[in-house]
Amino acid sequence: MVRFILPIHGEPRSTSCFPHSNTPHLLQLVTDLESLCPVKMGDFPMASQLNGLEDETMIPKAALLRVLEGVAVATKASDKQVRMLNDAILQFQPDQIDHQKMESSPSFSQWCRFMVENPEMATEGVRQLVQVTLAVALLREKSRRDLPVDTKSIDKIWGLIHDAVVSASGTALRFTVSRSAQGFLAVPLCSLLENGRIDELWRLHTWLPDGQRGISEEVCIHAHQPFGQSWTLLGSGTDCTFEVDAPEDPSLATHAAYECCYMSESGQQSAGASGYQTFQVTSTIRNTGRLFRVKPSNQLSHSRDMTYSVPGGAYHRSIVSGGKLHATLFVFDSQRGYDDNAAVLGPKNGVEWAQPRDPADLTAEVLAQTVDATRRWEQTHETTAGGDNEHPTILGYYRFFRGLGLLRAGRRDDAMQYLSPAEGPAPEQAFFQEPSEEHQGYIQKLHELGITANTP
Repeated sequence: MVRFILPIHGEPRSTSCFPHSNTPHLLQLVTDLESLCPVKMGDFPMASQLNGLEDETMIPKAALLRVLEGVAVATKASDKQVRMLNDAILQFQPDQIDHQKMESSPSFSQWCRFMVENPEMATEGVRQLVQVTLAVALLREKSRRDLPVDTKSIDKIWGLIHDAVVSASGTALRFTVSRSAQGFLAVPLCSLLENGRIDELWRLHTWLPDGQRGISEEVCIHAHQPFGQSWTLLGSGTDCTFEVDAPEDPSLATHAAYECCYMSESGQQSAGASGYQTFQVTSTIRNTGRLFRVKPSNQLSHSRDMTYSVPGGAYHRSIVSGGKLHATLFVFDSQRGYDDNAAVLGPKNGVEWAQPRDPADLTAEVLAQTVDATRRWEQTHETTAGGDNEHPTILGYYRFFRGLGLLRAGRRDDAMQYLSPAEGPAPEQAFFQEPSEEHQGYIQKLHELGITANTP
């Protein structure tokens, strides 16, 4: 079956968005992009998404409610949606599903079956809230109990997150994207703060093959206050760790410590370990004058389905080639460690660096679609593409989904830079080189838009 997922909802855009278009067929299709989406709202029935997701990991009610609280913040869910799921969790009894009393907490499988049996949980907006809450809760329980997280587990977890993100358009949920100073794009999935400090923060991290890898190599070494753990969805990267101390002789220092300051969407400014903001407009690092000596310690490469952790206060940096696609699920978890003194390290004589969080045209849907297609491609080929340049097919996925995202935003000229680029293979050419039913579906959609490999 072709897995072409193009969630487009809301009122069609006016053709006046494309004043320079000379392709009537494209104009006609863009005025009703909803018709191009073979997967529409409601085509993700709760049963098809949750049935068969067997996992006996126990998830207590209190844990699921705590995760729901953070997912509600991260997705800006409405009070009504949160209340519906909160009440359902409180009312659930395991014997409702298994017809027997159980003294232990419900398992992930039981929670899934319960949600399937509850019609209210299939309501658009609530369904996506259920999916992300269950996915995060499962990974949370496994990681905190040091239980194995194998490929099948990641497939379940990522599948729920992906389906929620790509079908959320038109609901009250908002999956937002921000650009990190470390070079990746972040989508918060669950955010729990305590007095401005991160208690738990779950995110999707995606490095695109666009060459953007942070504000400066000079300020790439950093530490986090909370313990961190990463699970690789696709591609490969390298985690580099460093030994850091404060020498008595200032002349031996190699770096200075920089403090993070944040500006929220509301314009509120905050700084330090107790000033984190889930939704930021900019982040700025400022030299504190504290001097440190930095020495390289170790390098650890990771690829699909591997995991690594970073203790709170441990200095590290991630390296991903600028021409490659890479994605991970990442958590900051203060319950597994916390260090108030963590900082960013930079030049001794530097002053400050600012990172705008604006992701430009990129949406969570585009990122999720690109990640999902690439993860499945890697699994099919049982490989992770090596080298510094991305495999043509993976580059095709990135250009295809980003181009369609720009078309939905009414930006045809920008979209054509990805769908029919002046340099490098167009998506159609990349898909043609690897014939499959899925790729044929993508090519067909391009043709329906009047776009071919030779389109100027």
